[in-house]
Amino acid sequence: MLLEAMVCMVAIRGSVLETSKRAAMQYILYLRLTVMLVEAGWLSLGIAWLVKYYLVCPVDNAKEIVLGVVIFNWCILLSVIITVWCTYDSAGRSWVKMKKYQRSMRESESKFQYKRKVLRAYQDSWQNRCRFLFCCSTASDRNRNSFADIARLLSDFFRDLDVVPSDVIVGLVLLRKFQKIEQKAIVEQRKNDTYEFLSGVAITPRTQFLALHEDGPDLELFQTVIHFAQFAVRAYGWPIYMMTTRMGMCHLCAGLSCYCCIPCRKPNDVDPELVEDNCCHCNYAALQRLTALGDIEIIYATYHVDVGQTPFFVALDYDRNKIVISIRGTLSMKDILTDLNAEGETLPLDPPRDDWLGHKGMVQAAQYILEKLDEEKLIERAKEHRPERDTRNFDIVCVGHSLGAGTASILGILLRQRHQNLECYCYSPPGGLLSAPAVEYTKEFTVSVVVGKDVVPRIGLYQMETLRTDLINAIKRSVDPKWKTIACSVLCCGCSQPTSAVELSTGEKDVCEYMRSKENARCMGLHPSDSSIALTSHQPLFPPGRIIHIVRHHPTVGQQALNKKDPVYQALWAANTDFDEVLISPVMIQDHMPDRLLEALDKVQRQRGAKAMRLLQTMPQRRLGGDRVEPLATVAPPDVDRSHRPPPSDTRL
Repeated sequence: MLLEAMVCMVAIRGSVLETSKRAAMQYILYLRLTVMLVEAGWLSLGIAWLVKYYLVCPVDNAKEIVLGVVIFNWCILLSVIITVWCTYDSAGRSWVKMKKYQRSMRESESKFQYKRKVLRAYQDSWQNRCRFLFCCSTASDRNRNSFADIARLLSDFFRDLDVVPSDVIVGLVLLRKFQKIEQKAIVEQRKNDTYEFLSGVAITPRTQFLALHEDGPDLELFQTVIHFAQFAVRAYGWPIYMMTTRMGMCHLCAGLSCYCCIPCRKPNDVDPELVEDNCCHCNYAALQRLTALGDIEIIYATYHVDVGQTPFFVALDYDRNKIVISIRGTLSMKDILTDLNAEGETLPLDPPRDDWLGHKGMVQAAQYILEKLDEEKLIERAKEHRPERDTRNFDIVCVGHSLGAGTASILGILLRQRHQNLECYCYSPPGGLLSAPAVEYTKEFTVSVVVGKDVVPRIGLYQMETLRTDLINAIKRSVDPKWKTIACSVLCCGCSQPTSAVELSTGEKDVCEYMRSKENARCMGLHPSDSSIALTSHQPLFPPGRIIHIVRHHPTVGQQALNKKDPVYQALWAANTDFDEVLISPVMIQDHMPDRLLEALDKVQRQRGAKAMRLLQTMPQRRLGGDRVEPLATVAPPDVDRSHRPPPSDTRL
C-alpha cells in the first residue's frame, strides 16, 4: 500500500510532457516489481496451505477468507502480467541502441541496415500482439497476411510515440475543448460566412438542406433511403434485431418455432438457401421479419465470416422492383481484422485504373461477394425466381452499414461494369474507403448517409495521422497535471477548466495562435517526439457517393417555440472532404450504431413539417435586397440546383 501511494504521488506531478518531475517513477516501479515477485511466492505458499489444510481446518470462516484472498490476488497478478505483456515494447531496446550509436554510424549503409532491423522488430512486436488478441482465429494464409499488414500499419503509427493510455485520454479531452473553441471563434469572426455549427458542420449560405417539407425529388430520395436502411440493418441478424426492436425476443421465438426441428420440415420451392446459420436459424428468424415491412422475399443468405469475407443476403423487393444485395457490418473479431487492414489497394477493374484505390480489407470482401454471386449465379436466380412478376427486369441495389457500406460501395463499382442501372445506398460508411477519382465515379449511383458526429466516416489512415498530430499538439499545450484535466472532464461541478483551455479562450490572438500551431504541425508531417524520423504518409481516402448528413440542432432559450431537450434533426448535403477530421464527442460512437441511424432517419421524417420550419425561421437571417429578408439556411445560391444532386465537389477532390 505504501508503494502504491508513492506511485500515485509521483504520477500526479507535472503536466503530461514534464517527465523530469516524474523521474523517480522508474525506481518505484522496479521496487514494485520486486514486491510483486514476493507476492507471487506468498500466494504460492497460500495455495500449498489450502491444499494441505483446507479440508481439515475446523474454522470455516478463516479458510474461506484465505481462499478468497488467494483467488482475488491471483486474478490481480494475472491481469498485471497480461497488461505488461501487451504494453511492453520489446523493440524499444533496439530503438535505444540505434539512437545511442547513431552518431557513431558514419556509413549510410550501416544506418539503413540498423533502421531496417528496428522497424522489423516493431512489426514483429505488433504482429505478436495481433496473434494474441485474435488467437481464436484459424491459422490460415489469409489471416497471417492480414496480421502482417495490420502490424506494419500499427508499427508505423505508434513507432516511438512515447505516450501512455492516460496521455491519450488527456489529449482527447483537450482536443475536444480546442475544437469547440475553434468553432466558436470561426462563428464569431464570420469566417467563410459561417454562422453556426450543426453536429460539427459549418452552416454557410452555400449549405443545401434537403427540401423535405414539400413533395419533390429530395423527399422521394429520402424515403428511398429510409426504405433500404431496413435492409442494411437486418443483415446483422438477431443481435441487432434485439437491440432495435421492442418485444424482439417474442418475435424471434415465434419465428424459431418453425426452424428448431429441421428434420421435421419438408423443404419447398419458396425456402431460401441458408449458409452457416446457427442451429435454430436465429439470424434468419430476424431476417424474415423484414418481409413484414413490405412485399419482400429472401432468396439467399450466408452467415459465413472470415477475414475479408463478410456475410450478406439477396432479396427481392417487389414494392420497388429491385434485387437487393445487403452486406453485414462489423459484428465479429474477424470483421475487425477486415476493418484494420486499411491500406489502399487498386480496385480490380477491367481495364485497370491505377488511381482508383480502395480500403484493402473491403476490396477483398467485395471480391469475395462478387465471386459468390458468380459461383452461385445468385443474380440470375433472382431474375428467374418469379418471371410472372417481371423479376427479369428488376435492377440491382447494394446496401450496407459500416463495414457493409464500404463493401457495398466497392461491390457496386465492380458490378456496375455489367449492370448500368445499379444503385447503392451506404449507411455510416468508413472514411478511408476510396480515392478521389473513384469517389467522383460513385456519385453517379451511390448515396451515403452519415449521422451527427459519427467517428467511422471520419476515420482512415490519413485522418488518423492528422488525429495523432492534433493529439500531440494538444498535449504540448497542456500545462495542468493529467489528473486535473481528466477529473474536470468527468466532474460537472466544483472544478475549474484546464489552464490551457482557459488561456486559449481569453482572446482572438490565442485562438489564432492555436489554429496556426495546429496547421504547422499538420504540414510538418514529422514524428512528434523526434523530428529526424519521418512517418509513413498515406493518401487521403474518402467516403463514397453523394452524402446526406443528418445533423442535430439544439434550440437555445430564446427559441421558446421548441423544446430545449428535444433537438431538431435535419438532413443536408455534405461534401466528401467535410469528413477529413475526427470530431471528439461523447456521442461519436453512439451515432454509428444501427439503432441510432434508424432513429435519426425516423426523426428527420417526422420533424420535416412545422417544427423544422419553425427552426428555419429562428435561424439568423440575411438581407436579400430592400427590406426583404429570408432565413439563411433555406436560401440556395442562384447557380445551385435544389434537386437531389450534391453541391459542387470540393477543390481538394
